[in-house]
Amino acid sequence: MTESEGSRSSRLELRRRRRRRRRQLTGVLVVVLALLAAAFAVYLAQDTTQAPPTAQEPQRTQRTLLFQVQGENGSAVASALLARDPEANTGAALLIPPQVLVTVPGTGSLTFGRALSTVPPEGSRNALSDLVGVTVDDGWVVTTSVLAQLIDALGGVPVDVDVPVVRGATVLVNAGTQNLDGARAVEFLLYLAPEEQEQARLARLQEVLDGLVNVLPREASELTAQLEVLGPRSVTTMELPALAEFLLGLAVADEAGLLQYDSLPVIAIDPGGGVQAFRVDPPRLTTVVDRLLADSVPHGVREGGNRVLVLNGVGTPGLGEKVRDKLVPAGFVFVDSRNAPSFGYEKTQVFVPEATTEA
Repeated sequence: MTESEGSRSSRLELRRRRRRRRRQLTGVLVVVLALLAAAFAVYLAQDTTQAPPTAQEPQRTQRTLLFQVQGENGSAVASALLARDPEANTGAALLIPPQVLVTVPGTGSLTFGRALSTVPPEGSRNALSDLVGVTVDDGWVVTTSVLAQLIDALGGVPVDVDVPVVRGATVLVNAGTQNLDGARAVEFLLYLAPEEQEQARLARLQEVLDGLVNVLPREASELTAQLEVLGPRSVTTMELPALAEFLLGLAVADEAGLLQYDSLPVIAIDPGGGVQAFRVDPPRLTTVVDRLLADSVPHGVREGGNRVLVLNGVGTPGLGEKVRDKLVPAGFVFVDSRNAPSFGYEKTQVFVPEATTEA
């Protein structure tokens, strides 16, 4: 056995021991509830370039990256918000079910997976930022074939396969601890057995991500070279050397036992038509965010009376997105944008009911 093989074997054994202690995915709570209307502010928007005063944010050391795997129809079939804090040497991964409903600026309510096929990747990042209440700095989208290509280039990923992965009468992946090549890792990542809840698929996403982080080369230049050959179906907002450093930071945190995983806390809802969908569970979300992403919570997000509904009073296309870009840096929470009941407002107004004597 070579020195590198011995090092990899040691890392895998450490990873298995940590995994047994660390499994802490929050389950998808399957409770069908009626959606409740929340009080929020209303923004009557006109086409103006004047921005509100920008709130000062504390200095952040954590950086976030939305990683998404894109299926054949363009939708995201797997998503995780990754975070790395080099100062604290910590890492985090918040796993996002594709069926959770989000508000996409300028588009409306969509499932998070479908958003990727409907709007540019920036729209998905903004939607997740508004939903979770954290800053999403960057994005990285790969197709299933590119993910398989990367895994193959790394020599496969070690995973614990909990159930056999089958298609019809064919067993694609046997159960048990093993090293999976790219094609089989993707099959395992996306698999959901009959009667299983979405939590099971999120747990498999965690297995593949954890295995991928574990087998990354420890030299940034080597990883950068492997990222460069992935081609145009790997799209990121980061320069590739910076992406490599980010991923290697997760690997360092993982080796120290400081890479934490959890899933977005959600509650099942019934939108009709036999479609599966979830909404976020706010109290549990706050707990998860405080544990994994506290440094990325923008200043003012949790203050009362700052939730804003944008009503387009002049009919200008894209005005909702423009207004959001001004509201969010000022500490407001963007709720949604739609046309006002009637057009022709001469002034832009921010009306916050909670801050008035009539509230």
